[in-house]
Amino acid sequence: MDPIYSLSMTSKKTSKSVGPAHLAARVKALQGRMKKLKADALLVTNPRDIRYLTGFIGDDSWALVPTRGGKVTVLSDFRFEEQIAREAPHVAVRMRKTSLGDELAELRQKLHLKRINVQPDYMTLAQHDALADKVGKKRLRGKPDGLIRQRAVKDAAEITAIRKSLVIQQEAFQRIIHRLKPGPSESAVAAELEMEMRMLGADGTSFPSIVAFGANACLPHAIPGQRRAKAGEVLLFDWGSRYHGYCSDLTRVVAIGKMSSQMREVYSVVLEAQMAAIAAIAPGKRLKDIDKVARDIIAKAGYGDRFGHGLGHGAII
Repeated sequence: MDPIYSLSMTSKKTSKSVGPAHLAARVKALQGRMKKLKADALLVTNPRDIRYLTGFIGDDSWALVPTRGGKVTVLSDFRFEEQIAREAPHVAVRMRKTSLGDELAELRQKLHLKRINVQPDYMTLAQHDALADKVGKKRLRGKPDGLIRQRAVKDAAEITAIRKSLVIQQEAFQRIIHRLKPGPSESAVAAELEMEMRMLGADGTSFPSIVAFGANACLPHAIPGQRRAKAGEVLLFDWGSRYHGYCSDLTRVVAIGKMSSQMREVYSVVLEAQMAAIAAIAPGKRLKDIDKVARDIIAKAGYGDRFGHGLGHGAII
């Protein structure tokens, strides 16, 4: 059993027909919204959404979620037959013999589906047109399914996975930072960091790791290259681990030996701004107000023209 399921599975189980309790709850919430859209089913084509709703990790597959009860059906092929049986034994499975569109057309007739909602953000125009040829253009709808908002509120199983991802990320960093010395290249240190995360149980990285030394550290999205670490230089690390599909993301700035006086000043200003912004976070606060807390401190220190981006990853609203 997948470890991130243990929290929900040990406390409560549901019928084998709907699977683990946390997956059943996710599907039920989606079905409630689909009823309001007056659609008979949702065709899920985003792999992350398929995993979120069923537990199946594979690609090149679709999932059909009926609006009014019944099993979720995964449309896939022979390559994933055993994997689906392991990861999502509670779903119905339709192994394609032709195209996914042909299989969906047959399934639509079998289930008597008149209207199928699709995910327009995860389907090209060409895919939509090809699918419309199979099932009928009037039967396809592209209404928002609300899964982005639903997934924004994490359940217990997701929080467990995110926390584990953070533990892996930080432990890997601690392992390499204690043995870091002048000489290794950015690429070598990035590879070592990623290897440590894998050794600790990560699926992979959240995004391409950023490891930048010296002047390269001024590039927020630097690509690790052959520049070598030198004593006294600033070293930028922006990395994350992915654990059971859930990602972490941290940024750290360190130096081998002592930083220059100018860099110590800049570091202190940024740290003050960060701590003040964190302290200002509270329910009901607007993101732009939190951003302003940090921005004012940096501007007062004389570096306002160097803060051209937003604070964190949120929209400034």
